[in-house]
Amino acid sequence: MIVAVEDGAYRLVTQPDHAHLAGEILSLWRADGLAGSPRRGEVIFAGREHDNGWREADAAPRCDAIGRPVDFIGMPGEQRTEIWERGTRRFLERRPYAALLIVHHARELHRERRRDPEWREALGRLATRERRLRQALRVAGRALAADYRLLSAADTISLAACAGWTGRLALPGGRGLVDAGGTVRLAPLPLAGATTFAVPCRRIPLRAYRGDADLGGELAAARWEELRVRLAGDDDAEE
Repeated sequence: MIVAVEDGAYRLVTQPDHAHLAGEILSLWRADGLAGSPRRGEVIFAGREHDNGWREADAAPRCDAIGRPVDFIGMPGEQRTEIWERGTRRFLERRPYAALLIVHHARELHRERRRDPEWREALGRLATRERRLRQALRVAGRALAADYRLLSAADTISLAACAGWTGRLALPGGRGLVDAGGTVRLAPLPLAGATTFAVPCRRIPLRAYRGDADLGGELAAARWEELRVRLAGDDDAEE
């Protein structure tokens, strides 16, 4: 779950909904040769599904010791490894190249944890999974790196918008800035023009929750809303 504080409330976006936005961004991506790539469909699919392992966790949200909703950063390591094990297995048979991108994403996200005893075994299994997929698909390292660069950029843009971050974004091949109004300014803009997306979200009271059941009940009663996310170039961000 992505948790932001906004207007005196918690705003929550599920990880799969954030990932769906990344896929929507990639579906409109006109730069970097993606439009003509034979792997375009797989890159978009991987963008939409790269956080599929969070479905179960986001369906049963937890709160921490002082009653705050636990977000994706605060999820304990044991649950996080389980999430990525599950999320990198789902499409091995049906969409192996998309699965390869998702596995690579999982390893890149957690590469600094390779010496962490809690992560070493799980990351070893992911490395084996990636190696076998690459061998089976005969994927060149350069092609994988180019496609992953796009997935990573879309993921960063979507995450920044859904989490309510502001300030500069480190993007491969460009630069980004999220302004106070939530517009993500990109230079160069990889889309055909400024575009507004809608992401499902829910808002719940900014209070201490008595436990997971209390949090789950409040979330279940909350109505679904839309978070509007605008992507624009530097020149048209203020339109």
